Amino acid sequence: MKELRESLGLDKLFALIEAKGELAASVKRHKLARQHVKLSELKAEYQHCSLFMDIITHSKPAKAKLEEIFSHFQELNLSHLKQTECLQVHELFEIKNFLWQYQQMCAVMGKQGMNNLHPLPDLSAMFTLLDPDRNGLPTFRISAQYSQQLARLLEAQRSSSMRLQKARQQDLADARQALDMPRLNAEFVLSRNRQEVLTKLLASKHFIVSNENLANYSFRLADSAQALAIKQDLDVLNDKITEEETNILQELTNEVKTLYKDLETAYHSAGELSWDFYLAEFAQKYDCCIPKLLNSDDKPFPGIMLKAAVHLPLKLYLEDNNRSYQALDLRLEKATNLITGPNMGGKSTALITLGQLCYLASKGIPLPAKKAELPVYDNVYYNHTSTDNSENLSSFGKEVVAFNAALQRKGKTLMLLDEFAKGTNPAEGEALCAAVIEYLSHTDHTLVATTHFSAPAKLDGIAHFSIKGIAEKDFARLQKLPDNDMKSRLKLLSEAMDYALIPLSGTSQPPQCAIKIATILGLPADIIKLLGKDYE
Repeated sequence: MKELRESLGLDKLFALIEAKGELAASVKRHKLARQHVKLSELKAEYQHCSLFMDIITHSKPAKAKLEEIFSHFQELNLSHLKQTECLQVHELFEIKNFLWQYQQMCAVMGKQGMNNLHPLPDLSAMFTLLDPDRNGLPTFRISAQYSQQLARLLEAQRSSSMRLQKARQQDLADARQALDMPRLNAEFVLSRNRQEVLTKLLASKHFIVSNENLANYSFRLADSAQALAIKQDLDVLNDKITEEETNILQELTNEVKTLYKDLETAYHSAGELSWDFYLAEFAQKYDCCIPKLLNSDDKPFPGIMLKAAVHLPLKLYLEDNNRSYQALDLRLEKATNLITGPNMGGKSTALITLGQLCYLASKGIPLPAKKAELPVYDNVYYNHTSTDNSENLSSFGKEVVAFNAALQRKGKTLMLLDEFAKGTNPAEGEALCAAVIEYLSHTDHTLVATTHFSAPAKLDGIAHFSIKGIAEKDFARLQKLPDNDMKSRLKLLSEAMDYALIPLSGTSQPPQCAIKIATILGLPADIIKLLGKDYE
């Protein structure tokens, strides 16, 4: 799967879907990893995405608000929340923060009339439970509002702390007076060089040494009997507060768990809606469409139609380099299809584009095209990947091993064969390529193959397409360019190439343009002459 994603450029494509926020990023990983999604589920997801596309287009305030909310959703460890005996303060904070964002989301979804896409249980009771001070903020603390006992203990703690502060202030005043040092602080550092002062301090009961090294002494104010007694009272109070807070956390945990199912549902729905939203943003940014998914249960191959389909990573790369990109129109009415055409004519790009869009459709992702109708495939196979990395196999051997593995997969597969068997001797390679295409024509798989071999083009019962290529007048113009201007030759060659697929009737010989293209790319004329008059 990893190699397929690399060879089809899917990872670069997926990177363009900006799922912001922890929850959205987590849902993205899950959505991209799932396989064999039901057709009904995919259709529902596309419908939700379409509704969000409408919001993004026509309601900028709602779009901005939802983007802010979805980007702030954090992941919750729901399994831990369910199993733990007692939730901690930070965990209750995370829950309340989620609930706050969730309520904001529900309000926006309700105003847009979209609060029925996923179950959105009312969790206001849980939020109120975690908001005893009624401040309505996404924060949490163990408030005194939870317990009268806690309130009394906290008040006692506050009172004792104030008494301790006053006692310490009096202790410091007494120390300053006794030592005749009016500028002393409760804590300070003194150099060993100040022997007279050190002797006085070390002999004093008012300060103790907290630290010493070769250069300095660190002193802090000693506790008087009164201060020490207050501190002991505070230790007892702190233990009681901790015990009471633990009891409160346990009670909150028990109440939260009674609403766990609703929390789980809300969390799942928030993740689904965030993914729908970010897919809609992706669709709007890159002019994607919602495809029509065709049911292949009744008809083995219901057909494929793509209008202005785009290999998006390639298109963006070309545009960044000030080069134009030609979108692909494709209509397949047969399950077995062959594409021939000139070198550098875009045959591989056509296969990759088709593979990308069919893979995206199987994940419920909008397609970079103006219009698309296609079935959902269980698998996509592209023969420029190999699942066998054995050093004992040639490129042809790896191709055969990988192809055999693809045939063993369950379900219907879109088989994309790009010049199958080109890695072996031409005679056997041509025979193998033709045999593979003929074999696949009798299976439930869909095949789109490219080749320069002649034998496959002579097979009956398959649809044959050709890349339109370069017009003769453009060949003549390109051949007149200066030999040393290779950059211009490549750019103009790409611009002159018409990548449109044209259907051919019956069996047709693959076009032979390699020599003309080699000439344009600067192959010496003396080599061309050696080919004979038939190739001049």
